[in-house]
Amino acid sequence: MLENLKNNEGLTLKNFKSVNYKTGYQVATEGYETKSLQEAEELVKAYNGNCGVWLADGVYYIDKSHRERTKKEALRIGRNCKQISILKWSNMSLIYCWKAINFFLKKCWHVDADML
Repeated sequence: MLENLKNNEGLTLKNFKSVNYKTGYQVATEGYETKSLQEAEELVKAYNGNCGVWLADGVYYIDKSHRERTKKEALRIGRNCKQISILKWSNMSLIYCWKAINFFLKKCWHVDADML
């Protein structure tokens, strides 16, 4: 499954199967980085197939993650676990956990507040 990922592609796994949700927020609690496909697959197994995987510039990012129903709870968990962002399933957008990042994006990159 991971061998088919292209650069800047990812997937969320639940019990080793790719999933997509219409609502809620995906939040990671911990994660690893590796350049090895074999090690990435071993990490997915270590998380019992319940994780997110992203491939960027030859690096696999494997995060133990789960879905939360509310933005408030997902942000609380994300901040406690020192995550940069959470995923909003309804529109596949990122919501940044830290206000400094939100401020930077709004002021310097002119990102619409609805995107945050």
